[in-house]
Amino acid sequence: MKCILAISGTPGTGKTEVGQLLAKHLKTQILELSDFAKQKQLFLGKDQDRDTFIVDVDQLRHFLVDLAHRSDERFIVVGHFADEVPIDFLELIVVLRSNPVVLTQRLLQRGWTHKKILENIQAEILGDCTAQALTRHDHSKVFEIDTTNLSPEETVEAIEKILAGKGNQFVVGEISWLHTLDPKLLHQIMEERRLP
Repeated sequence: MKCILAISGTPGTGKTEVGQLLAKHLKTQILELSDFAKQKQLFLGKDQDRDTFIVDVDQLRHFLVDLAHRSDERFIVVGHFADEVPIDFLELIVVLRSNPVVLTQRLLQRGWTHKKILENIQAEILGDCTAQALTRHDHSKVFEIDTTNLSPEETVEAIEKILAGKGNQFVVGEISWLHTLDPKLLHQIMEERRLP
């Protein structure tokens, strides 16, 4: 039973809007993992440095398994830890990616701290969400979409291509900020810990 379509990615890459739009297109339910974790109080504690709660992923997996067993149809889960979807229930996972310079502007607009933005754009540069997905799931189930210059509608069209088996251009490995960003800019972000 492969009933869960997962959408992952660094904060600011468009997961929520794309997930909601895709759920409408597919006429299915969507589960925002961070909202779900808050609602069910699935926390181990609070990370004071990051001003965020630490999600109990074991409990989250347990709830997802239970939900999948009770579901007769595909549903969508969205969140930067969507890779936690148990293997037996995952149809595929799409990691949304965005150019770190553009991502920085989006996160600044959210009013995030310098430290929190830097941590997230460093994670995006290194492809952390993709790496996590590949650690837990078969390579053939993991795809990436660069949303930097795509509208949510265009991103949904790309996901629908993947679902139709026509998404070869979205296989993992096509996106690498380490190869496309200026080396001096990368040094500033990664070593000097400066925002672009």
